[in-house]
Amino acid sequence: MIIKNFGSVCSGGRYENLAKHYTDKKLPGVGISIGLTRFFYQLKKENIIEFKEKSIAKALVVPMAEEQTGYALEVASNLRQKDINTDIFLEDKKLKAKFKYADKLKIPYVIVLRRRRRKK
Repeated sequence: MIIKNFGSVCSGGRYENLAKHYTDKKLPGVGISIGLTRFFYQLKKENIIEFKEKSIAKALVVPMAEEQTGYALEVASNLRQKDINTDIFLEDKKLKAKFKYADKLKIPYVIVLRRRRRKK
């Protein structure tokens, strides 16, 4: 099947002296990019494949403060070690938007990491 106006899914190239932004050494660089998201979107749009689930995640970890990001990653890692597919919501949005995201993807469990109260 040919999909018209799809464009490229994969590209690559040589990036001369890209490393100069990170080191004093002159190093050659090569890279590749694969647009899997747009590829699968197009396959779904053309009814070539069908997704049975909106997300494979069974849990969503939601840190309520930026300083909790490290802890959120640790919680997610622990859940993944127990074979629980886990997603992390790191965008700075209101709690309602975070629950909406979980609902939209039909993620059944949301773990909210609240801010610690300071002792007076």
